[in-house]
Amino acid sequence: PDVTLKVTDVKVAFGGNVAVAGVNLEVRRNEIVGLIGTNGAGKSTLMNAIGGYVSSTGTIEFLGRDISSKRPSQRASLGLGRTFQAAALFPELTVRETIQVALEARKRSSFVLSALFLDGRAERRQRSEADELISFLGLGRYADSFISDLSTGTRRIVELAGLLAVDAKVLCLDEPTAGVAQRETEAFGPLIQEIRRELGASMLIIEHDMPLIMSISDRVYCLESGAVIASGEPAAVRNNPAVVASYLGTDVRAIERSDSGTTS
Repeated sequence: PDVTLKVTDVKVAFGGNVAVAGVNLEVRRNEIVGLIGTNGAGKSTLMNAIGGYVSSTGTIEFLGRDISSKRPSQRASLGLGRTFQAAALFPELTVRETIQVALEARKRSSFVLSALFLDGRAERRQRSEADELISFLGLGRYADSFISDLSTGTRRIVELAGLLAVDAKVLCLDEPTAGVAQRETEAFGPLIQEIRRELGASMLIIEHDMPLIMSISDRVYCLESGAVIASGEPAAVRNNPAVVASYLGTDVRAIERSDSGTTS
């Protein structure tokens, strides 16, 4: 299907507090969609609902299939990938080992058992696949480094590698540049576009870095108080009066900087 992820009238409430108020959103094949809004606008909660991590009403369709009642692990096995603001990686593993674990998960088997019984050829093939991903993402010099020794930005890229290793069809990225040094942030945009270009992955990205998200997104949705207040091409959303008032009005420089972005 042309639409890989479709969210229809999704609502999330915690007690009497409405966090997501009837959101409609879609991500098309080979498309990067940005999700912006102030803190507390409901962005991460919406992404949690898409992944099945919080209870919600409404309909969530993935590759034309209703997944609203499926558990997070079932959604992930279908190809819905999710990162979190704090990268959840095993600090005692190396980068190569981390990606090999993800490759094992794709085969729906126990890593521990497989590691015990892998024959030499299978083990070499798996290492080769991991090295291909490592090279593609520019992680070569970190292949044998422990996760605990990496910078925040490099850990984010390793987390992305894990999603690609499990063959995720749609990547849901929650603030991938949070806590990342400016130099690493600037390299992140081209990397995201390269992943889309080479692997054909669709992406839904929450990001506070306005120049970054406006420059890499094909379309952008802006949330306020759990509801979509604007959607469309980046330039149209950036200049929407409701968005300027809600999200950008506190810092005119953010608008000026994002004006220099270009979508590819």
